This record gives sequence, C-alpha cells and structure tokens, in this order.
Amino acid sequence: MDVRSTSLSRRAALTGLGGVALLAAAACSPSKEAPSSLPAGQAPPVPTGDPSASIAEQRKIIDSLDKQIIELLKQRGEASATVQKIRTSAGGQQTDPAREQEIISNYATGLGAGGGDVAKAILNVDRGAQPSSSAAPTSTTATSTSH
Repeated sequence: MDVRSTSLSRRAALTGLGGVALLAAAACSPSKEAPSSLPAGQAPPVPTGDPSASIAEQRKIIDSLDKQIIELLKQRGEASATVQKIRTSAGGQQTDPAREQEIISNYATGLGAGGGDVAKAILNVDRGAQPSSSAAPTSTTATSTSH
C-alpha cells in the first residue's frame, strides 16, 4: 500500500492499516501477560451456547477495538507529522532511522515476532502524514519518518 499517493486519502490508509495491524498482531506469538481487563492469571470466559451468537459478540468487541485503534493511529499520525514539520523547519532531516528502529523493536518486544511488521505498517502510514492545520495533502515521497 503506497500511502504517499495523492489519490489515496489518509483516512483510507488508516482504515486499511487497522486491518493490517490486526492481521500482523494475529500472526504474533500470544502475549505472556494477562489481558488488562482481567485479573492476573484469570483466563477469559469461554463462550457457551450458540456458536453464531458467540462469534457475533466477539466480532462486536473486535469492531469496537478497531475503531479505538484507528483513532489512536490518527492521533499518532498527527504527532508524527508535527515532529516531521519541526525537524525540517529547523533545517534537519525528516528521517530518523535510529528512532524508527527503536519503535520497531518496541513493537516486536510487546507483540512478538509479528510486532515489527505492525510497527513498519504504522511507520509507512505516518510517512506522508500532515498536521490537521495543513489543508493540502502531501506529495512527498519520504522513505522514513521522525517519530
């Protein structure tokens, strides 16, 4: 997915990223930590009864989480665009490879092997991000970003 294309809206890219992030997260090894909504050591309840109803219920949860992830990614994109603007306005480069490696490493540590892929997908979306105050879409073809 080339989010730098002017024909692809940032919103569409973020929406697509939600799916990419979830697919990559699904490929990750399971977390050794308990989900934050459950006490440590307690497993989530196993749905019983009608499998279709259980699946529908879990999909509603997933859809809600996807919406939250997308909103957070939009906020992240805004912050990234601001950093890029500050850096280039001060005469610096738009890219910071060491920072990108740190982000990729953090995601890999937090999500397992596929976490690095999640980080790379997010970084790709943010490469063309513009602050909301900027009305014109970006036409840059930057290859990296400074988060």
